[in-house]
Amino acid sequence: MKKMITMLLVIVMMISLAGCGNAGTDQKASAEKTVPETTTSKTEENEPVTLRFSWWGGDARHEATLAVIDQFQKQYPWITIDAEYSAQDGYNDKLMTQLASGTAPDIMQIETGAGPEYFGQGQLYNLSELDIDFSNFDEGFLINNGHFGSDSQYAIPMGKAGSAIIVNQDLADKIGIDFTTEYDWNELLEWGKKVQAYDPSLYLISGNLDFMMAFIMRTWGRQMNGQPIIGPDSKLVMTEEQFEKVLTFVKDLYETKTAVPLSYMASYGTSNQDDPNWIAGKYVCNVGYTSSVEVMAAANPNAKYIAGNMPILTDALSDGWVNDCPQYVGIYAKSKHPKEAAMFLDFFFNNDEAIKTLGTVRSVPPTAKAQEITEAAGSLNPLTKMAVDVSQKYNGVSDSGKTTSAEVTAILKDAYETVAYGVKTPAEAAKEAVSLINDYLAVQ
Repeated sequence: MKKMITMLLVIVMMISLAGCGNAGTDQKASAEKTVPETTTSKTEENEPVTLRFSWWGGDARHEATLAVIDQFQKQYPWITIDAEYSAQDGYNDKLMTQLASGTAPDIMQIETGAGPEYFGQGQLYNLSELDIDFSNFDEGFLINNGHFGSDSQYAIPMGKAGSAIIVNQDLADKIGIDFTTEYDWNELLEWGKKVQAYDPSLYLISGNLDFMMAFIMRTWGRQMNGQPIIGPDSKLVMTEEQFEKVLTFVKDLYETKTAVPLSYMASYGTSNQDDPNWIAGKYVCNVGYTSSVEVMAAANPNAKYIAGNMPILTDALSDGWVNDCPQYVGIYAKSKHPKEAAMFLDFFFNNDEAIKTLGTVRSVPPTAKAQEITEAAGSLNPLTKMAVDVSQKYNGVSDSGKTTSAEVTAILKDAYETVAYGVKTPAEAAKEAVSLINDYLAVQ
């Protein structure tokens, strides 16, 4: 009996152990099926970061930039880019207010003239200290565009550009005007009279206050003196007599109806392509920048356009036409996330997909690599390329410095506007401009 009981106990224990073994195996198998493989995603490795990026432009620029932001966020899912975009009108004023209050965006598109000013105020992060690949850029181009006299890169040129005259070639041919020749400023006035004789409802030149002031006054300063209105020593180079001379030209420009009245152009701000008279082909040319020629041509697809040559004073000491960039982009000096901001800029300028997506929405791309990609993709607009090629023919000293500061720009615009409207004589406006600029320089 004892032997039988012992045998039964042994059998029961063996069955029990076998059951436990199967249960353990099943649980392990179940665990292997339900517990995911242990991996660490990029998001889990990094703390979430949000960056603000501000820029101005038209719809095409907005759409392309938003698409690149989306591409970047997919590759770096822990980084969020908050887009802050608008038209150019009022952009610089808003950014200056943000910088003054310490609320500027981490990444900011910067007007070319404002770049040196922001650098001087210590508002820009030293990009040379960050991990951004600049090897695709021409070194000399970077030095001239973004160093601001230092030994480091404080801003990145977003394209290659310069001033441009886009010409309605069909209308020019009908009237007998040739912008492909070399000509001086007085020739523009003669052409203006020729246009009025052909049809009084037409104008030779259209252009808004911002573009026309820079196109004429700053360029005359460089052509007359071989340097900007305010020299590198922060001294006013342009004399009162020289101011009166250029402002007399401005007066003649509007009195002869060579240029569209500023009062009319003011309705469209810097969006000259929205002017119905431009769309209807009633202007021979438009004054602007190489970054704007494509959108201007697209506004009137019925006309053939070319990029015209630039006027030069007969006794010019310099060609006076500056070939630089349409705008900069930089990182706010007080950004809490400069590393991640640098990652975005590196992606923006060096990623093949980003380059292809951006195309030429900020003029001709600033690197040879980007130009090759956009040309192969068919996005490098032939007219834009033509405008840049024409611009590159001229050599001029950059205005970088106090000449393009907000204060001096406002003084120059006021002088130009009051003369164009006939409110002040060239002599009165010249005297006031010199006085105001010297007052500004005295407190710098």
